[in-house]
Amino acid sequence: MSFIAIIPLWLAALSLYLGSQRQIIITRALPRPLAGFGAMSLFLLGIVTFSFDYPWVSSMLAALVVFMLSLFTVTISSGYSRGRTLSITGGVCLFSLLFGGASYVA
Repeated sequence: MSFIAIIPLWLAALSLYLGSQRQIIITRALPRPLAGFGAMSLFLLGIVTFSFDYPWVSSMLAALVVFMLSLFTVTISSGYSRGRTLSITGGVCLFSLLFGGASYVA
C-alpha cells in the first residue's frame, strides 16, 4: 500500500508546480488557492494511505520525505519538454500502481 501512497504525494507536488506562474506544462497556471488546497488535500490523502501500513507519526514522516523528494523531482523534470514531463509523471504513477498491486497480492 505504501507504493500507492506515493501517487497522491507526487500529484500534490505537481499541483504546487502547476500553481506557479513559471510552469510550462499547461497554458495558464492554476489559481494559487486552488493549487494549495489541492496539494494539501492530496498530502493528507497520502498520510492516510501511509497510515494503513505504519503508525500515524511514521506515516506523517514518510509522507513528508516522499513529498520533499517529489518536489525536487518535479522541479528537475519541469526543465524538460512538456511531453517528457508528462511521461515522467505517468511513469511514476504506473510504477507505483504496478508495485503497489504486486505487493498487495504477494
